[in-house]
Amino acid sequence: MPRRSEPSPSPLPSITLRGHGESIWLEARAVWLQQKGTRRRIPIAAVEGARVTGRGGRSVEVALWGSDGAPGPVFVVEGRDASAAARLVEVINRERSETAPPQGGTPLVDVLPTGTSEAVRRRKRRTGAETFAVLAVYLGGIAGLALAGRPFQALLWAAGVMPLALGLLLVGPAAVAARQRWVLRKQGVAVVALFAHGNGQRKYFRYTDLEGGVHEIRADYAAPGIGGDPQRIEVVYDPEDPNKAVCTLAVRTLVWRTAGVVLFGVPVLLLGVGMTVGQAVSLFF
Repeated sequence: MPRRSEPSPSPLPSITLRGHGESIWLEARAVWLQQKGTRRRIPIAAVEGARVTGRGGRSVEVALWGSDGAPGPVFVVEGRDASAAARLVEVINRERSETAPPQGGTPLVDVLPTGTSEAVRRRKRRTGAETFAVLAVYLGGIAGLALAGRPFQALLWAAGVMPLALGLLLVGPAAVAARQRWVLRKQGVAVVALFAHGNGQRKYFRYTDLEGGVHEIRADYAAPGIGGDPQRIEVVYDPEDPNKAVCTLAVRTLVWRTAGVVLFGVPVLLLGVGMTVGQAVSLFF
């Protein structure tokens, strides 16, 4: 009779806590630390426990299992987000092993090189080039209008970056969210998500996909509870990437949000475009 294989442990939810020059995050079944130019991969089996520490509860302390009666090493990451620190500690303590490895936790830790990957270098170069191009266009527009004897237009161009940035900030994320919601409406899978942790507007719910994988989502504050129960909401996830999901919202909520973007965000964006791009066009026409 064929031997049944044991199901592999589910991956940990993706949670990251960043600080000043250091960070800690969860990936697969391990805790990753980036500190003082050193990157460590700590399997969850090597962790004895974690706790929130530091001013405002924004830092995380991770203790490894010791050996021969001696305590294991402790790593502290000074973060900047108390909510992320609390979630990180909760997940680590929930998933850690109740028994220590025979050799302790230290031998299980991998110290990895921190050289920047080519993909990261390309992304940094692209970001630098884009930033330089934006500054060049912005400063070039001011200089061009000023040299053309149009100081008022140059002033409009200089000031127009503020409504342009605000308009992009209001319209851009809303457009991306609307597109994602539209795509998931066609091909997504609707499931029930149960409250996991959090309070106020920072509430996290856990849902299970059709393959048995468990995922977390930060709930939209306007997501209605199923049957009036705030502990249960409906989410729609992407079957090709179950970590991508959106909360189901009432039609009136979507209408009001769309109206807000159209009535406020779009005019601000058009004002910024008129004050910048419009002045540039006036140089040639």
